[in-house]
Amino acid sequence: MNANSIRKWISERQGLTLVEMMISLAIFGVVMGVVFGFMNGTRDNYDDTRAKVRYQQAVRATVSLMTNEIRSTGCDPTNAGFDRFAVADDNSFRCRADLNGDGDITDNNPDEDILYTFDVGAGELSRDNNDGTGPIVILRNLTNFSFQYRDVDGNILGGTPLNALDRASVRYVEILINGETQDGQTIDYRTSAMVRNG
Repeated sequence: MNANSIRKWISERQGLTLVEMMISLAIFGVVMGVVFGFMNGTRDNYDDTRAKVRYQQAVRATVSLMTNEIRSTGCDPTNAGFDRFAVADDNSFRCRADLNGDGDITDNNPDEDILYTFDVGAGELSRDNNDGTGPIVILRNLTNFSFQYRDVDGNILGGTPLNALDRASVRYVEILINGETQDGQTIDYRTSAMVRNG
């Protein structure tokens, strides 16, 4: 095709007919509907994933704090002879340690007397470091949270709350967490922490 034939072809064209324009708009509408549907689905998936990741990070931070304190439980460099687990129940436990070596566990800093409690009705886990300020909620939206206690051979110590003899033989504390993000995604987490001082 040369330039003259292109000019002639262009000059003969009068534009789109109404039918051609309607077909073009219909095709455009279908394509845009598919694109917007894909974008909305992608955004919803991103929001769900982000909410799940945030909740998992909160669970991991809580578990990290708890396992560090469980591992230090019973630290008694001056042989003061305190009860390292003052409470050992399904939904709460109190761990004690003389971390600064002054012979008592009543210090406010560092945290030497910690109580963890799961409020079943509210679905919240709280931590109280016995400094007089009261418990602080550290994890929310829990459907279940429980502790299991095992002896040196890995046997589950039953009959909670544990009596003084069973509390003295705790070597492992298992933490079982079932939670839910705000949009209803479930999170399940289970870990075990070994008590080093016992």
